[in-house]
Amino acid sequence: MPSRMTARADSPPSPPPRRCYVVCTEVPPNVVGGLGRYAERMIPALAGSGVPVEVFGAAGPRRRPGTDRTGGVTLHRLRTAGAPGARVRPLVRIAGLLAFNVRVAARVLRADRAGRSGRSGRADRSGAVVAVHDWMGCLAGILCRLLGRMPVVFHVHTCEHNPATGARRTAVTVGITALETAQARLATLIVVPSAGMRDELVARGWPPGRLRVVPHGFEDPELVRLAALPDADRDRLRSEVRARYLPGGAGRLIVFAGRLSPHKGAHTLVRAVPALLRDHDDLRVVLVGGQSPGTGDAAELARLIEREGVGRHVVATHRFLGAPEVFAHFLAADVCVFPSSYEPFGLVAVEAMALGRPVVVGPGYSPEVVGDGAVRCRTGSPAELAAALSRCLDDPGHAAALARRGAAHVRARYSWARTAEATLATYAEAVH
Repeated sequence: MPSRMTARADSPPSPPPRRCYVVCTEVPPNVVGGLGRYAERMIPALAGSGVPVEVFGAAGPRRRPGTDRTGGVTLHRLRTAGAPGARVRPLVRIAGLLAFNVRVAARVLRADRAGRSGRSGRADRSGAVVAVHDWMGCLAGILCRLLGRMPVVFHVHTCEHNPATGARRTAVTVGITALETAQARLATLIVVPSAGMRDELVARGWPPGRLRVVPHGFEDPELVRLAALPDADRDRLRSEVRARYLPGGAGRLIVFAGRLSPHKGAHTLVRAVPALLRDHDDLRVVLVGGQSPGTGDAAELARLIEREGVGRHVVATHRFLGAPEVFAHFLAADVCVFPSSYEPFGLVAVEAMALGRPVVVGPGYSPEVVGDGAVRCRTGSPAELAAALSRCLDDPGHAAALARRGAAHVRARYSWARTAEATLATYAEAVH
């Protein structure tokens, strides 16, 4: 019997909501992180659902403010000083996001009042639902709940409570955590992408009866294309990427992709390199990703590489690459590694598994996300990580079996179509 804390599948489906108002600051083409990747895939998945969806996003550096329509989805990009990807001071970013939330709440409340014109009954039975994504949409959700009594679904993709061990808490992070907690208390339902994240939030005092687990999908059009390539074309692409990092293309290649924040594990990986080099002098480790805005993570990582004396073997791009280039790096790798100490879902690992690559992940990954299709380290120890990577490099049979299990696990468990279906079912539950 499914738990009340997962997306329910054992009861008759509720009628779909009359309309969905979605608050998601990072929307295509302004994709700079995991939230943007989620929006990029979910908007097309929701477009053909038959439910009118209005998405409110921040207009970033790549697109001017305006409105686009795709099927049943209307995407509004609003001018925002703190849009993802914009280079502004932290306080300007916070102020811009707060103003964005107030504007969105005002538009949603006006639209909902117009939609209920002539209707009777309580406001929260109007059939419209507000969905807010992460802390950046919380204020809009809180205002819509308190002022319009609208049902609100809170999507939590990650929590801004300084997941890095020993990280210093600032006034900004304390304020963001308070905002998340307030939204959680007021939300009709809360959606998280994994059981691990659900359990973490329950331990923090969030309401267990209102938590629903809805995993993400994995299918990016470029990933699907690469996965279907004939062997000869895959080998040619692998050779092209490997030749950038390995002399003559010969040697061992390990690829990491993600932000250079400490909790993503790039520092642990660099500390594991000396142990790997004892048996693999031909090794290159490529770190694909950049730092979060306003941090010194890239400089800190560069200093660590120098202290460990591994500069000849570690290549840091210090920038985010487009999805096609990231996937090409995954295909080229002998092993893909994502040693996060905190990872609510971990789409990059799922994508690497879908491409049939051996994958090693850190203890931050929820066990059910990767199943038996990846090696999951139990600790953040560089020695444990080095041992897991060495086995994949030294035992081709182990690596090949791991890759096969990973691809099978992902394709059996995840799809954006199922994510959209479960998400809409959660919205329907919230309004009935």
